[in-house]
Amino acid sequence: MIVNLLDKLLFGGILLIALQVPVLSDHYVQYLSGYYEATKHQVEGFRITAARHEYPDEYAMVNDLLQNPNPVIKDDARQKQWTLQTYDELTQSLATLINGNYFERAWYIGSPKQWKILQKVLANFKPGIPLSLNDLGYSVLIALLFSALLTLPFRMLSIPRARA
Repeated sequence: MIVNLLDKLLFGGILLIALQVPVLSDHYVQYLSGYYEATKHQVEGFRITAARHEYPDEYAMVNDLLQNPNPVIKDDARQKQWTLQTYDELTQSLATLINGNYFERAWYIGSPKQWKILQKVLANFKPGIPLSLNDLGYSVLIALLFSALLTLPFRMLSIPRARA
């Protein structure tokens, strides 16, 4: 009886946590979107400048600027290079968070590289229930699986053994 109660409590707790992954993912998308738009605007400026000066793309322009002996131009080129790398990372991150499945989003959000951003997102996080049937299904499946795995040792101990 205690094992059954423990199983139900674990299932409920894990379900509540599992339901927050898609909601947290949506908050994460909102947080990154503003940064993405600002960075995208800068990159578009780089593209316009590169095209005006007949470079094939903004990366070629930055690589050329990095070869310049003037330290100010090299520093500016490094900043542009960092902005381009950040833009590429943000593009990939948003693609994962918007188009990824439940597990890809959870893995991305929980990765140690994302902890600083996660802390900022959690500061304004409001728990909720995801509206996607897919996310609801994954959450229930995860809760069932984890609660079954966590209570398995207790169930094994409470099984009456046949006497030999």
